[in-house]
Amino acid sequence: MKVKLVASKEKYEEIEKELKALGIDIDDDSEFTLSEDNTFIDHLTGKLEDSFHRINIDDVIYIESLAHDVLVHTSEAIYRIKERLWQLENLLDPDKFIRISNSVIVSKKAIKSIKPALSQKFMLKLKNEKIVDVTRSYYYIFKDKLGI
Repeated sequence: MKVKLVASKEKYEEIEKELKALGIDIDDDSEFTLSEDNTFIDHLTGKLEDSFHRINIDDVIYIESLAHDVLVHTSEAIYRIKERLWQLENLLDPDKFIRISNSVIVSKKAIKSIKPALSQKFMLKLKNEKIVDVTRSYYYIFKDKLGI
């Protein structure tokens, strides 16, 4: 069995040894994630064309779900990843990322401007000039987390 391990640097090696003793391998590409409380990932593994790339979390502008694909948008490229948005919500630092709809998570530092829209919505302009909507379901959560 393989698992993805998300733990502090101090505990990572200790947990890795214990898992290996149990016959469990550590693999960043695994479907299963074992994470320490209050520890967040610093990178994602994404596929671009036929190769896999390590994506630094600080490079992420936003993450969106389209049909059965989850796409990570950076200023350089758009990568396909295995994780689902509900998994990423728990793996990403909530001080850096916020979910704005059922299909989008944005980096707080990538928000260039916020424009109110009709029917309890916001339009966000991101640093890559893309415009995304904060839906009504996430309107109050968004306002609260950004202190608007």
